[in-house]
Amino acid sequence: MTDPSQLPKRQTIELQQLFQMEAAEHLNTMNRLLLELETAADMPPEQYEATVRELFRVAHSIKGAARTVGSSDIEQIGHALEEVFEEFRRGTLALTPSAADILYDGLDAIEILLGGTGEVQQENLLASLRGLTNTKESPTATTNTSVAVITHELETVAPLGRDETIRVGLGKLDTLLNETSNLLSLHMSIEERTDQLRALRDKHRRWQKKWRSVQTAYIQLLRIAGDKPEALGVWADLLEFLHDTQNYMQNSAQLIQQLEHNLRDDAIALGLTASGLQSGVRAMRLLPFETLVAGFRRMVRDVARDLGKEVMFQTTGTHVELDRQVLEKIKDPVMHLLRNAIDHGIETPEVRGTVGKPAQGLILLSLVQRGSRVHLMVADDGRGIDAERTHRKAVTMGLISGEDAEKLSETEVYELLLQPGMTTRDTVSEISGRGVGLDVVRQAVEALQGQMSIQSKPGDGTRFEITLPVSLSTLHCIMVKSGEEIYAIPSVSVTRVVNYHQESEFSMTGQPMLTLDGQVMPVTFLNDLLERPSQENMPAQFALVLATAEKRLAVVVDDILAEQEIMVRNLSTEFSRVRNISGATILANGDVVIILNVSDLMKSAQSRTVRRRQIVAPTQPAPQQRRILVVDDSITTRTLQKNILEAAGYEVITATHGVEALKKLETGPVELVISDVQMPWMDGFELTVQIRKHPQYKNLPIILVTSLDSPENKEMGFRAGADAYIVKGVFDQNELLQTIKSLLH
Repeated sequence: MTDPSQLPKRQTIELQQLFQMEAAEHLNTMNRLLLELETAADMPPEQYEATVRELFRVAHSIKGAARTVGSSDIEQIGHALEEVFEEFRRGTLALTPSAADILYDGLDAIEILLGGTGEVQQENLLASLRGLTNTKESPTATTNTSVAVITHELETVAPLGRDETIRVGLGKLDTLLNETSNLLSLHMSIEERTDQLRALRDKHRRWQKKWRSVQTAYIQLLRIAGDKPEALGVWADLLEFLHDTQNYMQNSAQLIQQLEHNLRDDAIALGLTASGLQSGVRAMRLLPFETLVAGFRRMVRDVARDLGKEVMFQTTGTHVELDRQVLEKIKDPVMHLLRNAIDHGIETPEVRGTVGKPAQGLILLSLVQRGSRVHLMVADDGRGIDAERTHRKAVTMGLISGEDAEKLSETEVYELLLQPGMTTRDTVSEISGRGVGLDVVRQAVEALQGQMSIQSKPGDGTRFEITLPVSLSTLHCIMVKSGEEIYAIPSVSVTRVVNYHQESEFSMTGQPMLTLDGQVMPVTFLNDLLERPSQENMPAQFALVLATAEKRLAVVVDDILAEQEIMVRNLSTEFSRVRNISGATILANGDVVIILNVSDLMKSAQSRTVRRRQIVAPTQPAPQQRRILVVDDSITTRTLQKNILEAAGYEVITATHGVEALKKLETGPVELVISDVQMPWMDGFELTVQIRKHPQYKNLPIILVTSLDSPENKEMGFRAGADAYIVKGVFDQNELLQTIKSLLH
């Protein structure tokens, strides 16, 4: 066998990555099978034997894979586990709770060694595992009996009928998905060209109609001239030319019609191909929620044992598939809710007995898919939420005044648990959050464009309901126009759309309000929430009712353009913390449209008394704006930076690289330049050098905004002549605006 240390570095890295993925799958399988053995006391003998054989096979596989990559620590633990599972198979060792604890310790140790997240007491662990079998063999030795068993295992438990698979990195899938979205954009662009051809054909038809009237007049002239057509003079030549032109136009119209039909057929074929390719790539990213369940079961088992509680963990609908990115981001929030259910919800067997409940508590995790959304529920039959205690704790912590707290409904009291820092515990718990409240769960759900609600009944349990998108790559949105801008609002957060009439507003504590379906809610203009100016005399026609949990907000827009499925372009690092924005999409015409974050909009509306519309009257001279040049090869980054700066009152022009930027500087006065560094044709360093070579630009402020954060790169930027260097990884829009202000004033 080849020594991994003798392989080229690239191959060694690839081998390690493959081992990481393979070992993670093996750990997931062993956790699941161990839990099945431990919790199913009445498992039929043949199923028990098959489960133990599979455990032995997987332990052997992870041992062999570890040996291949030279990971002796994992190899030793894998061998020790293998020996224990062999004793189970022979029937000479029973799976007691204490034995299970040691085996789980072994699995945890492998996970720690794989991730490099901590230290493992290797010798103590191996001693405990060997103590189960009373074996004194060398940890890397394999007996002939084991070899025979391994051979038998591989023959009897190898899966049949499974599709052949290959491993593909998520980055490659993301790239492919972006390319398919470009195909769809091209498809929409072709449809626009087809519409333009149809419009051209209509113009031809109108021309021919006019020609027919001219031709009729010509015939009448011929009749008047009688046998003396020469009397018509040049008119005869002109009419003959027009007749020939009409024949040409008629032939052209036929060609245009044929081209239109062919182009429309091609557009349909391209649309079907692009949609099919996109669906296929998205399906490749989907994984069943079941892949997380083994870890949840293990955690529930361990926490319940630590707290001296008996818990039955049931799941339904875990076959539902979600995008891997969604799964990764929802794993920890669900884990947090399950820990809470055991720690805060489920009572001890003694307490449950006194109130007539069975000693074993129940936690249910269920999923239901409805279209492009998944409804996830975590429920328990524990003590429920003490609304009065929650009420008092929130007042004590200063989250709400006593007077306001008295006005809250029971549901609104439960919503207090989602506030930052809110916890009903007087002491920090190592089990359910270590003092971190449910606001972390709420933030994670909202980051996924999801919603979360709480229901509880004292003595009967608590239920958390979460709604999530199946995928983050596409989103169903309502496209709205506010002022001169178009925005996308996720449809799932819009409960209804109504015609807006300002006379139906009324004021409550200084806040404009509306009453819809008997429910009173605040109302504001979208431009005011986004701090964007509005044009005078632009009639606001519609109000969208936005909803998160129990909160409602009516947002007024000028127009509603469409409701459609859009491809989501994730924001780059520097825009990950921009308020009110969750992403962007590119329309068929190339325009970038911002996707709004509804949860942020609700917070913006609550954090202050929302101003009435900022009116920019076109008849009044506007104050002179400071002109800024933004240079970046990413259309999304350029557009978002442009929006941020325009919202702050600056005039903005853009360029895609350094060469274009130098040309833009010649078109008019510019007072500041903001540039990326890594760009085609001419990067930001060279652009800065070239700008400084011109005497008229020697004092022009230049800010470099880049992901290159090494001291060497920063030194290169300042040496080239930059006045400020902002790293995208720690970028904050307020920092950019403050830097601009300091350089311009």
